[in-house]
Amino acid sequence: MPLLPVLPVLPNESLTSYLNRAARFHAETAVLEFLAFLEFPQWGAMSPQEEHIDRLADLFGLTRETLSAMTFLPLGGRMRSFCGEVVHSEFANLDKTSFCPACLLEDGDPKGPSAGLRVGRIHWRIEHVRTCEQHGIALVRRKHANNSEKFQRMDAVAPPDEELAVIASEAAPQRLSDLQVYLMDSLAGAKGPLWLDSQPIDLAARACEMLGIILTAGTHVNLKTLPDTAWNEAGHVGFGYACRGEEGIMEALQLAFDRFESAGVRGGPQKVLGRLYQWLQFSKNDKPTGPIREIVRDFILDHFPIAKGVELFGEPVDRQRVHSAQSLSEKTGVHHKTIYRAVVLAGLVDGDPDHPSSTKVFDAVEGEALMERIRTSIPQKHLTDYLNCNRVQAEQLVRTGIIPRLLPDAAGVKGVLKQIAQEDADDFLSRFLGAATLVESPSESVMDVVSAAEISRWPVVDIVNGILGGLFDTVEITDQDLKFKGVLVDPMEVRETLSREQAQGRVGLDEAARIIGMPRHGLSALAKIRKSDGTPYVTEHFVENSKGARTRLFAVEELRAFLREHVSLTEIAAKEHFSVKVMKMKMDGRGAVPLTPKYELGRVWYRKADVLG
Repeated sequence: MPLLPVLPVLPNESLTSYLNRAARFHAETAVLEFLAFLEFPQWGAMSPQEEHIDRLADLFGLTRETLSAMTFLPLGGRMRSFCGEVVHSEFANLDKTSFCPACLLEDGDPKGPSAGLRVGRIHWRIEHVRTCEQHGIALVRRKHANNSEKFQRMDAVAPPDEELAVIASEAAPQRLSDLQVYLMDSLAGAKGPLWLDSQPIDLAARACEMLGIILTAGTHVNLKTLPDTAWNEAGHVGFGYACRGEEGIMEALQLAFDRFESAGVRGGPQKVLGRLYQWLQFSKNDKPTGPIREIVRDFILDHFPIAKGVELFGEPVDRQRVHSAQSLSEKTGVHHKTIYRAVVLAGLVDGDPDHPSSTKVFDAVEGEALMERIRTSIPQKHLTDYLNCNRVQAEQLVRTGIIPRLLPDAAGVKGVLKQIAQEDADDFLSRFLGAATLVESPSESVMDVVSAAEISRWPVVDIVNGILGGLFDTVEITDQDLKFKGVLVDPMEVRETLSREQAQGRVGLDEAARIIGMPRHGLSALAKIRKSDGTPYVTEHFVENSKGARTRLFAVEELRAFLREHVSLTEIAAKEHFSVKVMKMKMDGRGAVPLTPKYELGRVWYRKADVLG
C-alpha cells in the first residue's frame, strides 16, 4: 500500500532529491530520519539495486521506469544503467557536487512546484552536462567535501540563498553545447546522428570531447586541471565533426595534422594528436573507447610511417602503409634528400624537391618499388654494353622515349635519377628481340639495323619503331646473345614500308603510344571507347603482311587531334605544382569527369574544355 497522496516527481529530479521532498511531504521530517523510519538503507537511495527500486515503487506509488530514470543503477563491473542506456561509471560524476545556482534560487519559492524545497536534477550528475539549459550559465561543480555530500541534498551541499544569488549574478553566460543537446535528446529517446547512435552514449560523448580537446584546448593540455568551460567548448566542437561520422572525424584529424605541419615541427602521432592519441594508446583499465579508435588508427597509419609489428591501440600493425623520406632512407640506406627528390619528381608526393619535408608521406609499396628501380638502374653510358649498341643509338633510344628514364626529364632530375631502370631496358630488349624470327642462317637480303639505316636512308629510331610495331615482314636473328646488333632487317623493305606509311601518316602501336603519351594498353583501350556522338577518339588500321600477320597502325593526325582536345592529370598536376594524387582530389572537388572512371588509359585524362575553361 503506497503512501498517499502520491507525491509527483518533478522534471529531471534525482532519486535522493525526491526522497528528501517525500520526507517533508509525508512525515515533516529530515530525509535520513525518514529513511531510518522506513528501514530503508541510505546507500540504497544513492546506489539502489533492483530490490530497492521495487520497494520504493511500492512505497510511493511510482513505476519502476520512473524511478530508474532518476538514478544510476549499478550493474557490476563499473557499469551502470540510466534511462535504458548501459554506461560506464565515469558517465556519472558521483564524486562531485553539481548544481545551477539560478535553479536552486527559483526552487525556494514556497508557491513553486517543490513547495520551497531545493531540487537536485539527475542530469546535473552527468559528467558531460556542464550548462544549465534553462539559464544558459555554467553549472557549479566541485569535488565532494565529505562522504555525506554523496547524498546530494541541495540544502546541505549548496550555499545559502544569499551566496547563491551572488554566484548566479556573477555567472558568465555559457553556450549550451551541441553535445549536451544530443545527450539530453538521446536520453529522452530521440534518434541522433547514426555514427554516434551506433555506440554506447557515454563512449560517443567521450569521443566528441577528446576529439574537440586537441582542436580547442591544445594537444598536450593538462586534462586534470582543464576547467569545465574548456570541456564544454571541446564537446561542442568535437560533436560538430563527430556527428558526420568517419568523414567528419577524418576532417578534424586532418585539421590537427595541418596545424602541426604548418608549425614546422617534427614528431610522430603522439606529438600531433596529443591527448587523443594517449587516451587511445595508453588506457590502463581496458575500458572500450568505441569506433573512434579504428578511425584514428587508420588516419595514423595513412599519415605516419608506422612499421609492421608496432603495437598501435592494442593491436600490432599488419603492414606499413606509408613511408617518409627518412623512414625509407633508414630501410634502404639511400640518403633521405635523394629519396625525397625522387618521390616528388615521380609524383608520389606533393612538394618542392629541393626542400625536403619530414611530414610528407607516400605509399610504402610504391616508394620501395621506386627505390628498387633506382638501386638496379643503369647509367646511360653503360647502356651501350647492356644493349650491345653504340653510344649514338643508346642516346637516341633514351631521348625518343623508346627506353624511358627512371623519371621524366625535368629541371630537378639529376644524378642517379637520370639513369635507366633495368626493367625498362629488359622490357625493350624482350620486345625488340621478340619481334625477330630466330633462324639458323639469315636471308641474303638482311643486315643489321645500323647498316640497313644507311642503305634505306631511314633513321635507326624509325626502323626500331617499325620493328616494334610489326611493320616489316622480314625481321630475323641468329644469336640472341648479340642483342641489339643481332636483329636483322631487309633495307629495301624498310624503305618501301616506311615511305608508304609516312605518306599515309600512320605509325605503329609503340610509336603511337609515345606520341600520345599513353602506355600501349592505354592506347588500345582508347581505340575501343567512343565519344558522345558515337565516333572513335582514334582509329585502328590493320595491315596484313605477306606472312598473314596483322599489324595495328594509327593515324598521326588523329593522335595529335586527341592531344589538342584532351589533357592528362599528370600534365595538369605539373602545371599547378601539385602531386598527381593531390591534383586528382582537387579535380574531383571541381566536379571534373575523366574520360574513363579508372586507369584504363594508363593515366587519367580530361577534356580540356571541361578543366581549362
